[in-house]
Order: sequence, then C-alpha cells, then structure tokens
Amino acid sequence: MTQEQAAETLGISPNYVSNIETGRDICSTVVLLGMANLYHASVDYMLGESLEYNRRKGEAGENRTALLHEVRRLQEAECGHLLRYIQLMRADETEIRN
Repeated sequence: MTQEQAAETLGISPNYVSNIETGRDICSTVVLLGMANLYHASVDYMLGESLEYNRRKGEAGENRTALLHEVRRLQEAECGHLLRYIQLMRADETEIRN
C-alpha cells in the first residue's frame, strides 16, 4: 500500500503519513487506531512494538526481523498461504537431503 492510498483511506494527507512514518510528526489517537486497523497491526506495535517483540528483535537476525514485520501485516488468508508455502519449502529441503 502506498502512502497516498493510506492517506486517502485515513482521510489525511500523504505528507502527514510520511511524517508519521519517519518520526517527524506524531499522530492523534484516532489516526493511530486507523493506521493499526489499516496495517493489521496492534497499537503497541504501531507505537514502537511490544516489549516482548523488541526483546526478540535483538535476538533475531535482520531477515527474521523483516519477515516478522511483514507477517504482522498479512490478512488471515494470506497467513495460511504463507504457512503452506513454508511447509512445502521445508518438505522440498527434506527430500533434497535424503
């Protein structure tokens, strides 16, 4: 989703979305809730992520951290597709090793 699309959905300007995303501006609670719903993320995640996620983030590599961020934004059906893909990928790796 582009900043323009997010801005239109939220009823704010694309520049404001950019400023929020880069930390140059702080949004209202209403906009925060709208963004959390739009991006399928919890409010604590939008506020800088939960303490548990931050703790694990320090333990995870860069790829794992990026993957976790993307997974949090997926719809439930997309999560199912991704899970099946991972299972197929692991099954293929097992066959290759044997």
